[in-house]
Amino acid sequence: MISFLTKLWTFVKRGFAINFSYKVYAVLGILGMLIGVLRFGFMAQFLQMGNSFPALSLYGGNLMAYFITGGAYMSYVSVAMNSFHSAIRSEQSMGTLEYLLMSDTPLWQILTFSGITSFLWTTLNVGMIFIFLVAVFNVQMKINIWLSLFILVLSVICIGGIGLTSAGIIMVTKKGDPVSWTFTTLSGLVSGVFFPISILPIWIRWTSYMMPTTYAIRALRKALLVNATFSSVKESVLILVLMSFITVPAGLLTFRWGFNKAREKGSLVEY
Repeated sequence: MISFLTKLWTFVKRGFAINFSYKVYAVLGILGMLIGVLRFGFMAQFLQMGNSFPALSLYGGNLMAYFITGGAYMSYVSVAMNSFHSAIRSEQSMGTLEYLLMSDTPLWQILTFSGITSFLWTTLNVGMIFIFLVAVFNVQMKINIWLSLFILVLSVICIGGIGLTSAGIIMVTKKGDPVSWTFTTLSGLVSGVFFPISILPIWIRWTSYMMPTTYAIRALRKALLVNATFSSVKESVLILVLMSFITVPAGLLTFRWGFNKAREKGSLVEY
């Protein structure tokens, strides 16, 4: 356990050091997110003038908070979907993948540490966004912090299984991943990120019920904006748990298949 935690700390420190060593990249990334918040904020203020939104009453009725929480959550979806194959691609491009694989750090630990580093970096950025949101637009948020973190971690685990599937495929194809493209596209369209799924036509609404992001966003908004209790989101949480039992084993199997296939072809370090 001590060895595991030491390696985890090393990877996290390494990830943050890399991000902060490119100061322009780090500053522009944070500024880009804050400008995005301003864009959504002013758009929400405009739309909210003289209008009411009954469909948002479950989440406190604030359109701006609805937009921002949806956009912020999609940052975590990106982490869960892309951190695994991005970690492999990064080590390949730096020429360090072979050395890591020859070390006493198993590949699953490398992927786990990289995923946790990305999760922490995203959390730092999202935290700044919410502080900015409250300070600039005076949005009132009633947060159940522990429930919010639980839902967030559970959803990242669930979607991380799909991310592993994506990484397994990309190790074989090198470019072009239909799993990541399909999931990310559908998440933004049918999961209620920027509008309630109730406005979707019936012929497309059924796809939203197959997406873990639908249940995660619904539960997370309640925990962040109206101080929801576990009992009020337990249905969404249970569905996320059940989906995790499908996505994580499927992701592990696909990743193992892709890893073995690339190793057989001798293309593991190619990108």
